[in-house]
Amino acid sequence: MINFPFRLARAASVSLMLAVAACGGSPKPFPVPPAEADLPPANTAAIRRIVLVHPPSKEKIDVIYWHDGAYDSRAMAEVAHIMRDRHTGETHDIDPALMDFISGVILRASLPPTTQVDILSGYRSPETNAALVKVNRNAARESFHMQGRAADIRIPALKGDAITEIAKTMQRGGAAFYDGSGHTHVDTGPVRTWATYSTR
Repeated sequence: MINFPFRLARAASVSLMLAVAACGGSPKPFPVPPAEADLPPANTAAIRRIVLVHPPSKEKIDVIYWHDGAYDSRAMAEVAHIMRDRHTGETHDIDPALMDFISGVILRASLPPTTQVDILSGYRSPETNAALVKVNRNAARESFHMQGRAADIRIPALKGDAITEIAKTMQRGGAAFYDGSGHTHVDTGPVRTWATYSTR
């Protein structure tokens, strides 16, 4: 069930959160989606489209998640499904600003909106995240993954470190490259980056 508003609204002011952990932070409601002036120029088009693939299962969606001035609830439900916790099967609302962040990376790289984005990790339940923290020093205890505000991605058309550098220039949230797995973490938390540790 998608229960957050999809109409764009301008924020009067939003207090910055302190980056107390690499991928973490205290739970916060989804931010107000960015105003058109804050989006990459190409992202002010009439529609916003995203193609997501979960490589292990080959599951794929190709959706127009924003059109006619609003986020599409059915498309965002499909996004939530493909980004579900793969260990528990649990789904969670996904911050639409996260899709804007990812699609913005594609647009800034001058790639078409049909460019495939591989989702390695989307939503994580608290149980899944706690288990990951025990075995992976890169995992944060208060991860934005648990709020539907983070994704670990690869874009086959781009090198991983290039994805990360583009994401950093966008100043839309957190971004860091994990060279051990070759993926980029992006989230809609505070603007920041952090050191990562190789797990190879």
